[in-house]
Amino acid sequence: MKSDSTRRNDILDAVVRLNVETGRPISSGLVERFLSRAYSSATIRNVMQDLERDGLLAQPHTSAGRLPTDAGFRRFVDRLLATWSVRRRDTPRQIRRKVESDLRDCIGSHGMVKMLAQLLSELTANISIILGPSWDNVRARRLELYPKESGRILLVLVLENALVRTGIVTPRREYRREVIQEAERLLCERINGRSVAELRQVLPASLRISASPAGDCAADLFERGQDIFADLEEGEVRLEGVARVLDEPEFSEPGALKNLIRFIESPRTIREALLQLDREANSPLNVWIGRENPVGDLRSFGLVSCRFDLDDRQGILAVLGPRRMPYQQALVGIDVLRRSLTRVS
Repeated sequence: MKSDSTRRNDILDAVVRLNVETGRPISSGLVERFLSRAYSSATIRNVMQDLERDGLLAQPHTSAGRLPTDAGFRRFVDRLLATWSVRRRDTPRQIRRKVESDLRDCIGSHGMVKMLAQLLSELTANISIILGPSWDNVRARRLELYPKESGRILLVLVLENALVRTGIVTPRREYRREVIQEAERLLCERINGRSVAELRQVLPASLRISASPAGDCAADLFERGQDIFADLEEGEVRLEGVARVLDEPEFSEPGALKNLIRFIESPRTIREALLQLDREANSPLNVWIGRENPVGDLRSFGLVSCRFDLDDRQGILAVLGPRRMPYQQALVGIDVLRRSLTRVS
């Protein structure tokens, strides 16, 4: 005979899995059929009532079925994680091979972060969010200056990994072409070999040493061209798969849809949220469910996150979806991608 704790776990797992699949409150009869009548209908009803009293299930209204609460989803996820070392090996070999093949095709390219986002969304059937590694320690090779119409100047920053960043600035005044050429030489002398962090912290003061028209021009252009370093320092943000979740019943509620749109419309908001969650994380692989999430706009969602390594730098992989997202699929997908990156990089 099965123990009380086994019965409770079996029935709670059934309610969670059925709710994930249907998006609706789950009746005792549906649980009985899902468990192939392993328990009597009376036993299932009694256990579901006990789970409701313990705060793991909730009944939206009288005569309705029951829904998992945040605590119910948490109990389910914690049990998944407790057997994680076994479950993560279940991924079909052909899927792992495809992921590794796609990664090899774009490794080291400018589209790497975008490819990670596409693969993670496909693997998890939810919204993928990638915060690319910071470029703080990447070193610059040169900065090229190209005069344009109306006195504006195009800045082209070339880094050691062949990444190119561009920006157009309007200097405080117009400079002669030969002054701009000399300013480019001064900038290249001081930029070559410095990290992105050093460019922001050290270089501006060193540019003011040269009391000359070219030195003034170099300092002016560097100060006004700071935006070309901002995204590099903080890491690229990529999202994929928003359309995958918009048909879910949760987004028929204006509040949930508004929170999602408000969150995803600002890369800076996404970046700050992922960094906040990373600081508060207490394990390599983290799951935030509903009101557990310290980020206000995400408290009606589920989110799975972990760090990943790329070119000896760290970024963050995350999966965002409804609170009833298929957590096992999200955990497997994020783990497959992280491990595949390790093998191909």
